[in-house]
Amino acid sequence: MKNCLISGFGRSGTSLMGGILYNSGYYMGDNLYTARDTNPKGFFENDFINSINEKILQKFDYCNINKSYPSFNKIYSPFKPGIGHRWLSYISPLVKIENINTEVFEDIEKAVSYKKFAYKDPRFNFTIPIWDQLLPQDTVIICIFRDPGTTINSIITECKRSKYLAEFYIDQQLAELLWSNSYTHLLNAIGKTSKKYIFVHYEQLLNGKKIEEISDLLQVILLKDFISKELNRSKPIEVTRDYTLLLYKKLCTLANY
Repeated sequence: MKNCLISGFGRSGTSLMGGILYNSGYYMGDNLYTARDTNPKGFFENDFINSINEKILQKFDYCNINKSYPSFNKIYSPFKPGIGHRWLSYISPLVKIENINTEVFEDIEKAVSYKKFAYKDPRFNFTIPIWDQLLPQDTVIICIFRDPGTTINSIITECKRSKYLAEFYIDQQLAELLWSNSYTHLLNAIGKTSKKYIFVHYEQLLNGKKIEEISDLLQVILLKDFISKELNRSKPIEVTRDYTLLLYKKLCTLANY
């Protein structure tokens, strides 16, 4: 049973992957976030892991690096995120994510000291290079993605319904930019890691076709009981950027989808 990280932009199916691993005996952290209407079966995330990644990313907030940044009619945005918002940060792909915070390294060391861990956080798309320095060598990185149109629609819905995002500005154009930006960071990170990794399309989890391959990679029997097609509720909207479509095609190729 190999340890793993679950990466992937928010609302892309990472919770489905998390639920499968949790039901198969993985440790995902203490005090997991409770389920709510947007994730009725749970998120499989916890504050400790999220806070590590928030601490890493805070210094890279667009507003901290650039003297001027877009402003909107709400307090926060991808260019000026608040606490808990940084899975929706905009960080230029040209920015190298680094860490000089000793406390962060100590927290990561504590996190990876557990046996049979599977930590999930969409912020891993940005922070894998930091975690990579301390992960056990046999750790597997599971990269989840979904068609961008569906993800973008789900993001907008999440931001409307979640209280902690009430003062966070998002629109379709920004959500599409964040999707492509997040996976560009992930691909850059995966290209430099020595750890094994696998790309998985959300539909490959729903139909169960990728479960055996993931099981073999993790060396564990994954249970399919958690999978429910009723979870696939969001509808796609049209994406407008050529880069988004090209990036999605590349991800599909990596997943053999």
